[in-house]
Amino acid sequence: MNKIVLFALSTLVTIAAYSQEEDIGKIDAQRPTLTESYSIIVPNMLQFENGVDYFEKSHTYSYGTFARGSVTDKIELRAFTDYSNLNTVGAKFMVMEPVGSVLGIGASFIYNRYLRANYDDFRMALTKEFGQIFTTYNFGYNGFIYNIILIGAPLGDQVNYFVEYYNDPITNRIHTGFTWIPQKDIQLDINGGRINTDDWYAGIGVSFRLR
Repeated sequence: MNKIVLFALSTLVTIAAYSQEEDIGKIDAQRPTLTESYSIIVPNMLQFENGVDYFEKSHTYSYGTFARGSVTDKIELRAFTDYSNLNTVGAKFMVMEPVGSVLGIGASFIYNRYLRANYDDFRMALTKEFGQIFTTYNFGYNGFIYNIILIGAPLGDQVNYFVEYYNDPITNRIHTGFTWIPQKDIQLDINGGRINTDDWYAGIGVSFRLR
């Protein structure tokens, strides 16, 4: 019950306040994908990405809040909690942004420290746009080598669709969903997927940023 209350309080902030600036573009949330993009959030802002997932095999719910803030236009600090045992802190370093050519690629290096599990996650993120469609590839190591690939496409000015695939030596996940940005500082999402061949999950979330 306490987890539900904490999760609800973190999302209700969206009703009270959000950035009113017009020159910072739309929110770019990592949620609800497993894939990290190359980009970091706008400096001098805080971003909160909240979600709840239901897992069919165990009949359980998982809650989480991901907080992000940039200290420069190249470095982002972040922390995640599921209000229970999973807590991480980390940083993201933008290596390069896409340039205006057919070979333009964005790249970042991501480091996350799992506090209670006592292990680290290292990841490289590469993003390439093909017109309106974009693809992102992550190569990482967290005790196992893993790969994630995502393809996304806009379905309008406010709605985007994505599909992605995650693979490591013991897990295969296929994940898909939609994001809706009704206001430039707020994103809502609905998503779901299958883990290996015997479990599926579905989730909803809300992300927002504050100056």
